[in-house]
Amino acid sequence: MAVKIHIAPPRSGLRHAADELFPSVCQTEVAKAHDEGWHIDESDNYCHRCGATAGPGGMTHAGCAFCVGKPIVWDRFVRLAAYKAPARDWVVAMKFARQWSWAQWFGCELAQAIGSDGADRPTVVCPVPMHWTRRLWRGYNQASLIAQALAKQRNWQVLNLLTRTRYTRPQTGVPPSRRQANIRRSFTAKRVDLTGWRVWLVDDVKTSGATLTACARLLRRAGAGDIRVAVATVADPKGADFKTK
Repeated sequence: MAVKIHIAPPRSGLRHAADELFPSVCQTEVAKAHDEGWHIDESDNYCHRCGATAGPGGMTHAGCAFCVGKPIVWDRFVRLAAYKAPARDWVVAMKFARQWSWAQWFGCELAQAIGSDGADRPTVVCPVPMHWTRRLWRGYNQASLIAQALAKQRNWQVLNLLTRTRYTRPQTGVPPSRRQANIRRSFTAKRVDLTGWRVWLVDDVKTSGATLTACARLLRRAGAGDIRVAVATVADPKGADFKTK
């Protein structure tokens, strides 16, 4: 029998205490990017179904040119930027140069981008899981760090509802046509009852969407009636951002 979730109700409002200020390295880099014309995407600059870049008029309630007519497992998509400089460089620094402060920055900004969602039902945050061998090598799961920062801002709880059961090649190193097969049967959901709960599924980069789709399907089977995705960056839907040999 699935275990029901029992946690304290979330408190409303964002926390803006001094200990929530971003580390200076992030402030410096973001300020420089702003001076050069970069800004976090407005909500009408990307598709709310799949996260692909689509300017005003480039999408409808049914989606954009990349996802219209295609089934989407989740109910809403929130992102900060396309997977391009400078956001791409910050993601790479976070993942491979141990600059963990970027995870806090991404999480705090995603909390702002989400807006007022969460007041109408109990909400939890679930990071996309990492296989234990990769986590042992890297030392941390960047999706989990982002999720923790997001949840702290919103006074939600982070729950590791999913487990990665099979080691796979990173999706960025797999041709788009093979990414779904690459992660097939790689995840399992813990035995919990998510009935009545909203789940925010969090990751650093969306490539083809195969990983997020696999995770969202498991959350749906666990009873989640409202699944939303929050990612730092979204790669080109055609796979142009990750060339493979």
